[in-house]
Parts: sequence; structure tokens; C-alpha cells
Amino acid sequence: MRIICAFLMAMLSTVGANAGEDNRPTGTNCDLAAPPASAGEELSHGMTMRIYPRARDIGPSYTGCQLVWIPQGNKWLTMSAVAIARGEPTRIWAPQESKPEFLACRYEHGQVVAGDSSKCPMAQFLLSESMSPGCVDKVRKAVAAGGLGAPRPAECEYE
Repeated sequence: MRIICAFLMAMLSTVGANAGEDNRPTGTNCDLAAPPASAGEELSHGMTMRIYPRARDIGPSYTGCQLVWIPQGNKWLTMSAVAIARGEPTRIWAPQESKPEFLACRYEHGQVVAGDSSKCPMAQFLLSESMSPGCVDKVRKAVAAGGLGAPRPAECEYE
């Protein structure tokens, strides 16, 4: 999970335009502007990222997107969308991505079928696991009370 967050943060830190064939995916949840209350949470670089739908809720019949948002003032900024077909990731889209080699990656059955496989993230890292809503604050409180080695609250495991 930490690898994909670092990857996504690196993608967000670059500024550029998307190629025409790499437009935002369409389908179930792909056009959400903000995370619903049931979106999962991840803490990265001090920010609470929201993830929807949660990886645990993406089954073999799901076709649409998994979205990741970061806060920007009092709004949410879409950081990435992973297109999913029948429960499997097929590509990633990020509005601020300037490296066309990332956007060119296409996947089928967990394998790169288009794009430079040496530059494409592995398919198993495209879907982001997350903690339950409210867990970022619970983890912060646990760390504040018990230090970095404090156990994570039981209800705040990644799924």
C-alpha cells in the first residue's frame, strides 16, 4: 500500500496534460467529484486520502473505477482513477500526470498488455487498500498516546 501511495504522490507532484487517448475513464463511480462517507482512508505525507470503493468491496462483477482523492482546502481533488473491468484493473488515470508512459499502461488478467512493462506499475499495486472511515484520526490518537510503536486499533486494518 505504501508503494502505491508513494507512486501516486509522485504522479500528483508532476504537472502536465493528458494525451487524448488517456482521458478520465467512464463508468460506475468514475465521475464522483468527492468521496462518499463510506470511502476508505489512507494517511500519506500527513494528508488523509480517501479511496472509493474500498478494495474489499470490488468483486469480480464490478466494472467502473476506484478513485483516490486528496484534500485541497475545503474541497477534494481527484488524484487518480483506476479503471476496472470485471473486478480487474485495466489502467490508471491521473489528471496531473505528465509521464505518458504511466498513462499508456494497459492490463488484462494482471498482465501488462500495452505500454512499457518496465515502466508500468505492477497490476496488483493498482487497487488501493484502505482503512475504515474515521481510522486516520484513530491511528493519529493512538500514536499520540503511545508513540510510533503503538498498535493500530483493531478496526483499522487495511482491506
